[in-house]
Amino acid sequence: MIPRCYPSTYATANGETKIVVNVLASTTGLKKWIDYIPVQNQVSAPVPANSYDTAMLVDVLASTTGKVAGRDYINVYEDASATVAWSTNANGYIPIYY
Repeated sequence: MIPRCYPSTYATANGETKIVVNVLASTTGLKKWIDYIPVQNQVSAPVPANSYDTAMLVDVLASTTGKVAGRDYINVYEDASATVAWSTNANGYIPIYY
C-alpha cells in the first residue's frame, strides 16, 4: 500500500502539507506495504519537502481514537533495517521528516 492520495494537514504558510500518520510500536501480525508503510526519519529538514528527491513531512497523531486507518491516517513503522529509499521491495522504505 503506497497511498497516492493521503490524509494530510496544512503545515506552513507557503502551502506545504504533512501526511497524517500513526507510528506503530510493533508490526506483529502485520504485513509490510499492506498494513503499514516502512519509513525512516531523516535527520534534517528536506528541501524541497514532499518530493521524491527528499522526504515526506509527517504529522504524527497523538491518538487514533475515533479515527480509521487508511481514511484518517496512515500506519507507519520506523524500519531501521530498510536500505532502499522510495522503493516497495523487501528492503524499501519511505523517507519522512517529523
